[in-house]
Amino acid sequence: MRSLFLIFFLLHSVLAVNFPWESIQLTETEVKANPSLSFGDTSLPIPIPSNTTTCKTNPGDASWPSPQTWAALNSTLSGALIQPLPPASACYPKWFDAAKCDYVKSNWANSSLHTFDPASIVSQWLEGNTCPLPDDVKSARSEDCTGSGFPAYVINATTVRDVQVAVNFARNNNIRLVIKNTGHSFLGQSTGSGSLSIWTRHLQGFTYLPSLTLGTYSGPAALGGAGMQNFEVQREMALHNITVVTPGGSTVGAFGGFIMGGGHSTYTSYYGLGSDQVLGMNVVLADGRFVSVGPGENEDLLWAIRGGGAGTWGIITSVITRVYPSTPITTLSLAFSTHPLRYTANPLSATSNATTLINMTMSRDTFWTGMAVYWRFSLQICQYGGIGWNFIRHEKPLTNSSEDGLFFHVSFSMPNLPPSAMNSLTAPFIDELKDLGINLPAPNAFQIPPRSANSPPARPGDGVSGTRFATRLFPRENFRDPKKLNETNDAIRKFIEAGYLFHGLNYAPSTSVAGISVPPYLPDNAVNPAFRKTVLHGEGFDVVPVTSLSSAQNLERYKRFRESFDGFVKVSEGAGAYMNEADVEEPNWQQAFYGSNYPRLLEIQRKKDPWNLFWTPKGVGSEGWEVKVSDGGGMPTQNGKLCRV
Repeated sequence: MRSLFLIFFLLHSVLAVNFPWESIQLTETEVKANPSLSFGDTSLPIPIPSNTTTCKTNPGDASWPSPQTWAALNSTLSGALIQPLPPASACYPKWFDAAKCDYVKSNWANSSLHTFDPASIVSQWLEGNTCPLPDDVKSARSEDCTGSGFPAYVINATTVRDVQVAVNFARNNNIRLVIKNTGHSFLGQSTGSGSLSIWTRHLQGFTYLPSLTLGTYSGPAALGGAGMQNFEVQREMALHNITVVTPGGSTVGAFGGFIMGGGHSTYTSYYGLGSDQVLGMNVVLADGRFVSVGPGENEDLLWAIRGGGAGTWGIITSVITRVYPSTPITTLSLAFSTHPLRYTANPLSATSNATTLINMTMSRDTFWTGMAVYWRFSLQICQYGGIGWNFIRHEKPLTNSSEDGLFFHVSFSMPNLPPSAMNSLTAPFIDELKDLGINLPAPNAFQIPPRSANSPPARPGDGVSGTRFATRLFPRENFRDPKKLNETNDAIRKFIEAGYLFHGLNYAPSTSVAGISVPPYLPDNAVNPAFRKTVLHGEGFDVVPVTSLSSAQNLERYKRFRESFDGFVKVSEGAGAYMNEADVEEPNWQQAFYGSNYPRLLEIQRKKDPWNLFWTPKGVGSEGWEVKVSDGGGMPTQNGKLCRV
């Protein structure tokens, strides 16, 4: 019945569609009885209190709400207010819980531990590592777990009203507001010292809409709650025999920061980015108002939210997204190395330790000549709508050689391409490698069957890495032009030989693939223009976790890392970076993350949020504020007051 009800309203006004929990909203009557929850007026923004003219209010400040005020807020929220304890606190004497501590230690490297926690984030170092997992529980000291980098309070939002209350309370009390869905934030948007956090994880729901006409689009769609994680959407896909463009990680949110920052996936070259799929959405803005966004309604936000960065524009509660017929993936993996070795396909995953033997020997020059052959071939992978998921890294040889080995691995994913066609496509590439003396087995592609609705539930969880990294969206021209190809290959070689790891995704989410410049002529969006020209999202990783070094060591190591990575920037001038997976200290970030869209985005941000309530690191308009880290040794963490520059 609920699906029929939704479809009935979609025929009249798609943007009037809500989940039942979205109809529970803050009323003017409630606001009159409680002025601290009053709505904002963007034409007359509430002035910042005079005693905190430079910084957001923090615990300990005279203007910080009293315990009685927080208790009253909790009552207003029917008990949804949480004072979070970091997960690792269970391993410290003050909060010791043996069973919970054992669970935390066993699952620390699995993202599920952090995504299902109201305050924890995947990249712990970004909150300042203020409650680390102790190496030895017996010698752990409670004073080493201050939790100062985490939010002071969290609202477990289950209705639009919860979100509105949080937004209005934070704005009216000059408190820093952060938004956490799953905590897969590599810039630190999902945490903040002394903040009020809105946890959107439980804004759940999924409704398949077999037929929808909205603007220029006509076809199947779905309404998804902002809290849905990828593994949950995958189950819905199996149930309805459809494909939805979702993140690669099982615990990454499908309808939050993923779609707001671009969002790449297995289908990037075939269906476009996550941002390209969004037809409409429901959002709570900085003034606390709940609005619909779509064709003919708040079109400036429709453009900005789809690609203009997570956490800046409002809090999404639900999204209307395009869906597709169940789209099978054909896959094929290839690898070569300078020495015989055993390798793990994904070194970034702490949840997989399966190894494979590779037995070949070649010089480093031959290895890098083989890489140039691959880069040229990757253009065809993108042309056929596929992706090339690859790594170049150092590996210890099986022999007693004192020289470390170099290793390359790629896994191709090709939507709707039969295995025989995949084998034919890759055969000339393998032959060209063979001419170099790199002998690979004949291609043997296979198709991954769609997940069945009767399949056992997928266990969510992705690996957690605490290393620093930076990314670059290399343009097509870097691999089509022979001179630029050699320069790009040399830059990657120098980076690897400096001791680092390279992870790449070959894809091409052009405007034609996205359906923007060709039928159905969907509305344009704020996706970084560099995405439309790229054929390689290249990630450079340091290999030493931040938390294993002192602040001074980290600063020195990062300086060296960035100097090596800047070789990528020099061979791709004017390109950019994928903001959802990027360096929090990216130089010239306005250009790198937003490109030519930045001036228009900044104009919209200033209009919609004159309070700078939705401040995020490297978000649009963020340059007017900074986190005053008191004890971070110069590290760009969120453990400090948010103050005007």
